[in-house]
Amino acid sequence: MELFYDTVHTFNVRDYSKAQLDAWAPRAEQEGERAKIFNFLKGVVEYRWFIYCIIKEGEVMRTVAAKPTTLGDLIKNYRQRNKISLAKLQELVGIDKSSLSRIENGEVKRPDFKIIQSIAAVLDIPSDEVIELYIDIGHKSDVTYSFLQKALVARSNESLITKIASKFLEAPNEDSLDLIEKLYQAIGAVEETSIQLSLYSLIIDYSRAHGIMPYIAKGLYKKYIIERNDFSKLNETYQLGKYTLVYANFLSNQEQINLYYCLGIHAYSLMCMNDSKQYMQFIIENDDIAEGEFKAHAFFSLCNSSYYAGEYENCKTYLAEYSKYSFPYIEDNVKFMTACLKGKSGNLDVAISQLESYLKDASEYNIVFAVTELLDLYIRKSDFHSAKMLLNYEKQMVKSLQDKRTTPFKRAKFAYFYVLASRLFQNEDKEKAFGYYTQSILEYAQIGLADSFIRISTDFYGYVR
Repeated sequence: MELFYDTVHTFNVRDYSKAQLDAWAPRAEQEGERAKIFNFLKGVVEYRWFIYCIIKEGEVMRTVAAKPTTLGDLIKNYRQRNKISLAKLQELVGIDKSSLSRIENGEVKRPDFKIIQSIAAVLDIPSDEVIELYIDIGHKSDVTYSFLQKALVARSNESLITKIASKFLEAPNEDSLDLIEKLYQAIGAVEETSIQLSLYSLIIDYSRAHGIMPYIAKGLYKKYIIERNDFSKLNETYQLGKYTLVYANFLSNQEQINLYYCLGIHAYSLMCMNDSKQYMQFIIENDDIAEGEFKAHAFFSLCNSSYYAGEYENCKTYLAEYSKYSFPYIEDNVKFMTACLKGKSGNLDVAISQLESYLKDASEYNIVFAVTELLDLYIRKSDFHSAKMLLNYEKQMVKSLQDKRTTPFKRAKFAYFYVLASRLFQNEDKEKAFGYYTQSILEYAQIGLADSFIRISTDFYGYVR
């Protein structure tokens, strides 16, 4: 049977049939006869492949059906698979076979885990399989919690960790709030985001079922903070963040400030400027730290939101407030925004001069914004030579995007750089223009801005026809 499997699995219908035709029908002169032979052989092979698939599917189904559902079944399954008798297992682990038999038959309610480990070691049973069924027996919360900690340290699979955590929360005669607090603290040591999300989702569901409002809030808050980093799902995660605000009063003041700040940046990235202003205003009014960094960031965000909303006087007001802070990056940002405002006031020459001066010593973070703004001004002035020289900054801009502080809006700005670059060549080199438009589309797609993707595509196809 194995030979049959190998033969059929590696069989190439077209090549094999043609080879057979050459060997078996060398004298066939009419194409119709060759076709008949070919179709016959093809039918034979396809029939064999059909039978093979049925056989293999049956084997898979039998394997799934045979999966042990109890700890005793698991041990018995591996013992028989290894062709080890109870008497032999007794010799190997030093436990009498009557006790081993009782464990296999489920007659021992809570067998000692060290005994189970010694049996598993002899029978080569994976530890995850042992733990998954061992915790089903039911244990005190401290025992289950120790299994959870070990699973986290060993970086066990997500489903097992979530199952252990769920069993921990089901511990009888324990205070629900104490259990949820302990699990919440344990997640702080987890590095894998997928496991974090699974555990926070478990906390949210458990807290809802038990009316523990603070941990509904904390679970949603943590889940949003993680998921918002997926730039391809900006709209979906923004809705999660807004929903979290319903429970914001159950968060600490610092958690609230961070939530509103993250939502403000999120809204700004989606060009929801009014929402962004509302969230940042909350920070200014509620942050307890008078000269805190969150307030500084909020003023600069309000400055930027006003700038892109065309409210340049408000932008100047917020920039003036922002300039009062003494953080090391303030001066660089003020210098850049001052030059941008000059361009919006109609004084293009002054704006270009200031941005050129700024670009000579620009921070690595702001280089994407500075180059794109200057490129836009050059095109408006029809200074295409200077504009094309800015394309040399592309590698530096790509490097700037690697900064961990990079926001979706910054990536959108980089995509717009490619839009502007394509316009430089729309009349002289349509192939190069198309290349830049393709790059812009790819960049927009990475952050899930489908509207921008459609707009750019329509714009491009409109002028290349």
